[in-house]
Amino acid sequence: MSENSFGAADPLMDKDPWALPATHGIQNLQSSVLEDNNWSSYNSNDILASNFAAMNIDRRQENGSELYHDQSAASSDPLANPESLDAENQEEVDLKEDSVWSEELVSSFNPLGYHNTEDKTIIRVKEIPEKEGLVFKHINYLISHNLRFPPEFYQNDKPAGSETKIIRRYSDFAWLLEVLWRKYPYRLIPELPPKKLLASSTDSIFLQKRRRSLQRFLYQLSKHPILSKENLVIMFLTVPNDFSNWKKFANIELTDEFESIKINLPKRFKMNFDQVLRGLNDQDPDFEEQTQVPEQTVNNDSIVNNITQIWNENPVDHTKLDFMENLQTVNLSLSTFADIWSKLCILVERMEKRELALYQDHQRFSYYLGQFTSNSGNLYGIENMVISEAQPEESQNMSIINTILKQVMKYFTTTKQLKDDELTTLSSDTLENFRKLQDYLASLHFLIERLGNFKNASEKQIHVLLNRIMKTNERLFQIKIKSDIRGSEVDKLVKLLTESVEELNNLLSYIILVKSTFLTEFRLFQKTKYLVSETFQDWFLEKVKYGELQQDSLQRVFNDLQDMPLK
Repeated sequence: MSENSFGAADPLMDKDPWALPATHGIQNLQSSVLEDNNWSSYNSNDILASNFAAMNIDRRQENGSELYHDQSAASSDPLANPESLDAENQEEVDLKEDSVWSEELVSSFNPLGYHNTEDKTIIRVKEIPEKEGLVFKHINYLISHNLRFPPEFYQNDKPAGSETKIIRRYSDFAWLLEVLWRKYPYRLIPELPPKKLLASSTDSIFLQKRRRSLQRFLYQLSKHPILSKENLVIMFLTVPNDFSNWKKFANIELTDEFESIKINLPKRFKMNFDQVLRGLNDQDPDFEEQTQVPEQTVNNDSIVNNITQIWNENPVDHTKLDFMENLQTVNLSLSTFADIWSKLCILVERMEKRELALYQDHQRFSYYLGQFTSNSGNLYGIENMVISEAQPEESQNMSIINTILKQVMKYFTTTKQLKDDELTTLSSDTLENFRKLQDYLASLHFLIERLGNFKNASEKQIHVLLNRIMKTNERLFQIKIKSDIRGSEVDKLVKLLTESVEELNNLLSYIILVKSTFLTEFRLFQKTKYLVSETFQDWFLEKVKYGELQQDSLQRVFNDLQDMPLK
């Protein structure tokens, strides 16, 4: 029995006994996006792992190891007094500005095709027949597009409306994907098709699907409002043919997109240690023991609780702790939706293949009908065996029948050609529209996967930092009780406390940025529902178009058949 995307048997998807008996099985009719209908094997690729090792790129979203970030995210002095009301209001202004920026980003995104967009983007990826390489042959792809970039990205002036043509290898696509993973780990990054199918990469059907998937990869990049403006993406689409040589000598920036972004950490996450630090310096007044719990300690306990709940906080309303619950709901729905859509893609191909089998019988019928008309004269036209006054009329009627039967032959030949044309459009346009949405579903799935990996690793690091901060704070409090202890140990503890709080603030700032970015990307994804509208509109537009042509052909042959003699 067939298995769905997640291993469950699906009796409805068993091999159809009426499917076209082609030389390849049903698995070859599946979309090239979700090979084997499995998230885990989606576009898996050996070259990615090897290139990561060569480039020393840390895929922290997957391995969850060290999460320290060198970005200069603004973190206020952890030892300073709580900020004034004006500073808090300034934070709100910053959040509003970020919200406005996100609105512009979302409004500029349009995932639809050429006829439903204003930019009229055209990207074509064609396979160059001649393979290169001395020992290991590889395929080159000719990429042509009409995207426009600033003049500094071109060696020569580009006339308006002209196309840019470049040559790239599959490994160049893989390199670009690695770079995007490194710089934009929390964006909707499109996935690449696998480099090989099982042990061989020469299967013509696989190579055709891979070429189309590479074309969709570039389309999705060109649609994204952030990734499309990334310099390395632009260079990939503009550098002349020797791209491998360019990569060797180019000064490639691989820093995280958040490295230069500064945010004001909300007050609810800022811990204050004035109470424990007061009096540790010589110029500070002597510490007097207090039997009551300092008010600041109570405040820090509340802040620690806020910090531990940072992943549950809703990015829109931090008073609601439903972010992870909502994310889990989305992820479960995404898995179900992707599985259903994958089956729809398979069934569209299967239905059309079945229709093709029917129309191949039209062609066979036309052939044998031609054989019938060629041999009918031997049976009905031997005049010396039948002598009748009506013989001339009988011969004429047989001629009329054969003439009209030739129109029937033409009808069946025409309908077969129309179906071939319709299936060509289906393969190049309609099914590609189905797979566009499938690509976005896969992008969201792997984005959520990277987000989940980062969440798990960051929560562990938050736990480690909070423990270190609390223990250091407790140690300093004990030192204050023992007034004879001063000097280097105090300096070390103060430095450790300061650095730990700063590292925690940087991590919290990064988490806020990641969640905000994910929210923006998820809002971009919401627009992909219009791909459903476009897909079905275009599909049935073609069905109506070719249905009318088929109907016209049928009406003509029907009218001709009325002239066939009955006596």
